[in-house]
Amino acid sequence: MINLSLIYDFDHSIGKAVNSFLNYSNGFLTDFLKFVTTLGNSGLVFIIAAIIMLLFVKTRKAGAISLIALLFGFLLTNLLLKNVVARLRPYIDTNSDFYFWWKSAGSLLESGFSFPSGHTTAATGFGFSLFICFKKRISWLYLLIPIFMGFTRIYFMVHYASDVVGALFVGSVCSIGSYFTFKGISKFKFIDKAYNLPSIVSLFKRKA
Repeated sequence: MINLSLIYDFDHSIGKAVNSFLNYSNGFLTDFLKFVTTLGNSGLVFIIAAIIMLLFVKTRKAGAISLIALLFGFLLTNLLLKNVVARLRPYIDTNSDFYFWWKSAGSLLESGFSFPSGHTTAATGFGFSLFICFKKRISWLYLLIPIFMGFTRIYFMVHYASDVVGALFVGSVCSIGSYFTFKGISKFKFIDKAYNLPSIVSLFKRKA
């Protein structure tokens, strides 16, 4: 059975710490963090990045796995979990600390339900897919993408910390599922042919 009081204590502790950071920094990073969190709207920046990776042979696998993970994340988070859990945004209760923290962060409004964070799910689906596909010596840096995105969602109090933790889990599962899905469908000849098409750079070189 889920202990709701423990979840609330966790959410409140993290929310309080993040708001303290906001106050300590005097909102110095607010505009930058707002730009970052806006980039995650509809997962568009991750979709565009994944499509660009499809154009190059060396990054094509990562691009394909990222796109599939983003699709899985959208279906699981936006269409299923948000509507099943139906958790309201932290700032909805105007008598709560979260509401006042939300006000101090700029009163950023979001539509839909809160759990899990769609922005963080998309960022995790993208970042964890890159972590899986590239050399681990540097690919761990891609894990900073969802962590940073999740931080912005808590910073603006549009999500509870547990929404972000849930999204990190969901996004990771989607990435792993995407990896094995790609591995399975790549056995089909038409997929294999598409995967081995020349990159856009080599096409331009041929024309030159």
